[in-house]
Amino acid sequence: MKKINLNTRRLEILKEAKRHLIFNGWNDSIFQNIAKESKYKIEEIRALFPKGYRSILELYLTNVDKEMTEACQKIDFIKMRTPKRIREIILIRLKINEKDKNLVKKTFYTLMLPHHTKIATSSLYHTVNQIWYLAGDHSTNFNFYTKRAILAGLYSSTIFYWISGNHTLEQTKKFLNNQLKKVSKIPKVTEGARSAVDISRKIFSFAKNFSISRR
Repeated sequence: MKKINLNTRRLEILKEAKRHLIFNGWNDSIFQNIAKESKYKIEEIRALFPKGYRSILELYLTNVDKEMTEACQKIDFIKMRTPKRIREIILIRLKINEKDKNLVKKTFYTLMLPHHTKIATSSLYHTVNQIWYLAGDHSTNFNFYTKRAILAGLYSSTIFYWISGNHTLEQTKKFLNNQLKKVSKIPKVTEGARSAVDISRKIFSFAKNFSISRR
């Protein structure tokens, strides 16, 4: 069996899983539900996703990052200032996820559970790192972690706002604009903030080196 076929099958199963996850959330019963309504046997699903539903969760998170990257490659960010680039990238991600908003909501709260800390931290790191990369940031010094720590808070608060209270994309855009104004000095950090950022740096350093099947 060629690798490309394995990836194709994993994505096909992810597509099937989404229909069930909206109602049942992230748990291992998803395998049985998929097997009942698809061409895949439960043994085959388990072989493709050896860590249970966590494997599907990791694939889902990776795939969203990939879709965001592909969509952003069609946008000309050259004439935009950094805050506007960040805003546009986050909005693009929200637009991609709009059709799966209920799934995003279930995923967000699932990742908040203590036993999902490693996946949540790694996923958040990869997402904000990719957003900064798409925005044109290639720093490797202290600011590397500073920017990602600040963006992690901004991104997470925006997602939480979007999924709570049935807020529309337009309302979320206004919220995001306000958040960006509050952190308008994203590329900078004061001495007083270094201790807090150092904690985030350690967290993101862990996430960067934490190996899951996402990269």
